[in-house]
Amino acid sequence: MAAAKFRSLWMWLRLVAVVTILWWVVVRSGGAHIAAAILSADGRWVGAAAVVFFLSIVAGAWQWHLLLKIQGIRFGFMDCFRSYYSGMFLNNFLPGTVGGDALRVWDVHREQQATHPPSLGKAAASTLLDRLMGFSALSFFSLIALGLEFQRQELPRGLMINLLKAVGAVSGTFVLVLVLLLSRRFSSALQSVIHALGFERLGNIHAKIQDALHAYRARWGSIAGVFLVACLVQLLRVSVHALCAFALQLSLAPAFFFSFIPLIALTAVLPLNVGGWGVPQGLATYLYGLPGILTASAVGLAGAAVFDPKAAAAALAFLPTAIGMLVMLGGGFYFVFRPSREPRKSP
Repeated sequence: MAAAKFRSLWMWLRLVAVVTILWWVVVRSGGAHIAAAILSADGRWVGAAAVVFFLSIVAGAWQWHLLLKIQGIRFGFMDCFRSYYSGMFLNNFLPGTVGGDALRVWDVHREQQATHPPSLGKAAASTLLDRLMGFSALSFFSLIALGLEFQRQELPRGLMINLLKAVGAVSGTFVLVLVLLLSRRFSSALQSVIHALGFERLGNIHAKIQDALHAYRARWGSIAGVFLVACLVQLLRVSVHALCAFALQLSLAPAFFFSFIPLIALTAVLPLNVGGWGVPQGLATYLYGLPGILTASAVGLAGAAVFDPKAAAAALAFLPTAIGMLVMLGGGFYFVFRPSREPRKSP
């Protein structure tokens, strides 16, 4: 009962945080101007952004499929696609941020349990690595873009240093986690440290995680191939934001997309967000609204005579999320009409 009350309270707190952030963005930037910009967006570019986002879902499903394949789990690509697409729908239309991941793990386990050894841990491991690969690719692109921008000095030096520190810390964390998970030597050393400290329960948990990740150990060639697919996925998703800028008749240097989008995407996993809304839009509005980042194209934002950078920044923060949610409705179709079949029986 107490746990249920805590979850309910936490949910309301998150809703209040999201409403507060979005209210700040709308009031600061002018709600009428934001709406006018979005409603006058070029439908051709919006359609292209939707198509590219869908292609990123297909590529993301392939990335997860490859990780399952390394584990020796037989889960066909179309099964991966349906489960991955449904999972994205849940992650963006339910209050939580991991419901879709849990669905993917359960789909694999349900499909495998009748004919194969228990696969719940392996499915969870593949889904965890899938997430880590995506974030690592984002961080990789962000570091490169920020390094280039640091040389060009088009942003204030203090801001660039802070961004580099933030992205560097995040990237270093992901690299460390991947090394600890996938390196036999580091894993054994960590297990020895845990054992020496007498943390028996933690040692048991670590042992189970390592058992689930056994197939990935020292498979650096296969992991590198998956990382390349992860880079493709993130390139497609960054392209969605670029296409939205075209739709809004905005001009923005490509390096800024690669500098900002990874940071914005990383904030989407914060528990303060609801359905992908909240902190990402607030951060995107702030970053795009920095002096000299956004300019109107030759036509001008929504054909307006006077360019409003605050409204433009907010519109560019909102439009990709709206397009993503529209595309992910297809995942809702797969989720609602998912087959209720029994696990496959051995022949």
